[in-house]
Amino acid sequence: MLWAVVLFLITAFILKQWLSSKSLNLPPGPRGLPLIGHFHLLGRLPHISLQQLSKKFGPLFHLRLGSVPVFVVASPAMAKEFLKNNDTEFAYRPRNNVACIVVNCKSLSFSPYGDYWKKLRKLCATELFTAKRVSMNTHIIRDELWELSREFLRASNAGQVVEVRSHLRALSFNVMTRILMKKIYFGSKASGDPAIAKEASNFIAMIDENLEVAAAFSITDYFPYLSWLDLVARRAKMAGDKMNGFLQKVLDEQHPGEVPDFVEITKNHIGNDVVNLRAVLMDLLLGGSETSSTVTEWTLAELLHHPDWMVKAQQEIESVVGRTRMVEEGDISKLEVLNAIIKESFRLHPPISLLVPHASIEAQKVAGYDIPKNTTLLVNVYAIGRDPQVWSDPLEFQPQRFIGSNIGVNGQDFELLPFGSGKRSCPGLALGLRNVQLVLSNLLHGFEWEFPGSPKDQPMGEAMGIVNFMAHTLKARITPRLHESAYTTLQLTE
Repeated sequence: MLWAVVLFLITAFILKQWLSSKSLNLPPGPRGLPLIGHFHLLGRLPHISLQQLSKKFGPLFHLRLGSVPVFVVASPAMAKEFLKNNDTEFAYRPRNNVACIVVNCKSLSFSPYGDYWKKLRKLCATELFTAKRVSMNTHIIRDELWELSREFLRASNAGQVVEVRSHLRALSFNVMTRILMKKIYFGSKASGDPAIAKEASNFIAMIDENLEVAAAFSITDYFPYLSWLDLVARRAKMAGDKMNGFLQKVLDEQHPGEVPDFVEITKNHIGNDVVNLRAVLMDLLLGGSETSSTVTEWTLAELLHHPDWMVKAQQEIESVVGRTRMVEEGDISKLEVLNAIIKESFRLHPPISLLVPHASIEAQKVAGYDIPKNTTLLVNVYAIGRDPQVWSDPLEFQPQRFIGSNIGVNGQDFELLPFGSGKRSCPGLALGLRNVQLVLSNLLHGFEWEFPGSPKDQPMGEAMGIVNFMAHTLKARITPRLHESAYTTLQLTE
């Protein structure tokens, strides 16, 4: 009897939506199924499924996922229409059940558009990620590169094959935890303490668990009437409780006079509410570490498959830097080939293939189409980066397309949106990009890279999830290119 009532309510709700949509001028879209809408069209990698649909239905098409109307953007022109021309109208977020459970929807990524979100955005724009503060934190990236270089030198001397991802993740996590919490979890500075080693292992496991839960299907988001069947909710609460407990322990360990700048600055902007503080911490830790390490791994993999571009980058770096020191912040703007390679990697392998969903809370009219109230907007950055109408040979790794080009990654050029655009763009863009630039340039300058076997043994497929990880972690054999004294120029002298 209960199932019959639930089925009747869902059917009535969706029928009402369908009848109301018949009078609207909607963009084209595929035929959906009763109740589920178009869920059956989403494969293992939804951004690829949506890319294929855009080839048939155009740069803007509509779907229905359960009870939720969804518009999908797959071209620079349409991305500009929504993210620039109608930025404020689509600065909202659709309901995200997992985010509400884990961070109480209080993180910058998932908090509703309003006064609280504006305070967070101002905090990032005027305090945390200013050009001055990013430059101040560059020494942390370089010091972590010194640690990584020492590990790679030891691996090279031992003839070991390097599993790249774990090293890049450790570096990126250390950078963010040093900036946000003044703590180091990986490397020689942390390895002497068994308690820290265990804490670091738990930390990575918690990050992976939260990413896995965030990517899981929560039935509540699409079928609110079936929230009592939501199996993800329990997993989300367990994952969130672990991470929040970890972050609370970090905050509790701060002694007077030792509180990190980040914590004090954040409290000044949003108050002392620990729930909000933990939410912001978690958001910045995940967003600031995983994306940078993922892009760097993809770029190294592409260069190993295209060694001619690796040589070009190394030659350019050597001409600017020489062979007696490592790459510094002031060198980056002079490395045109390196920056072109990074942009090409962002084009082919954006760290997040579908931007965090946008939403409108009121009915809108955009590009001549009617946008119903509470529509979810998906911007398929992956599809835009591989659009043959925009890019010649879009599936090929060709960094030369960006040499002499003014196209950037700051959200003003809608052909390339790895960090999004508009009010909801990634606030940590400057730090994330500087991390990728410094890490990649120094790894190329400091070491020769080659596959341990045939290049065919390193597939370039993608893993499932929110973050666009490589399906198979990159493995490489590395040898030093410089005298040992050159690597020591990365070391902190203070």
